[in-house]
Amino acid sequence: MNGNELESLTRDWPGVASSIKWEDDLVFTVAGKMFAVYCLRGPHRERVSFKVDPERFLELTDQPGISPAAYMARAFWISINEPDRFARAKMSEFVRHSYDLVRGGLSKKQQAALAAKERPVAATGVEVGPVVKPATAAVAKTAAKPALKPGATTKARAVAKSAAATTPAKPAKTTKPAKSAGVAKKIVPAKKRATKTRGA
Repeated sequence: MNGNELESLTRDWPGVASSIKWEDDLVFTVAGKMFAVYCLRGPHRERVSFKVDPERFLELTDQPGISPAAYMARAFWISINEPDRFARAKMSEFVRHSYDLVRGGLSKKQQAALAAKERPVAATGVEVGPVVKPATAAVAKTAAKPALKPGATTKARAVAKSAAATTPAKPAKTTKPAKSAGVAKKIVPAKKRATKTRGA
């Protein structure tokens, strides 16, 4: 992995900057803190140095092509003296983990500022934009639709919608007045009833 590949790898990481220091080294920083160094020239040309977990420092420096980083070993930095011995994916993993370790040591305020710059990435690798809530009018329109049973077909939905729009409302039912008992039965005056009895 060369300097151009490192710059391409880290370009979109929040807070990352790169610059030439000590005349020979391309230094990568996050919020001003170093997390990787690539040697451009001299006897250690193409050497890559970065931070590792304390518990892995001895394990890694015992491997061929890896040594404690000069001046930075006590901070658990190692140097890959022969980058070609490792696959690009492995080198990328090392550098990213160093970035995460250094970023994790920043103040909470700095970490929050870096987190705010990150955007979620979908499985396709495309950045996901903010979620847009539906408009109030659209919600009201949806609520006004007639309820249908689950699994209703498109045709059934269209029929229900048409019926709801064209069917007139039924008139209110009127109550007929009850018949009076005096109207249903003919009343004979008491005087006539008495005359009729004497004649008999």
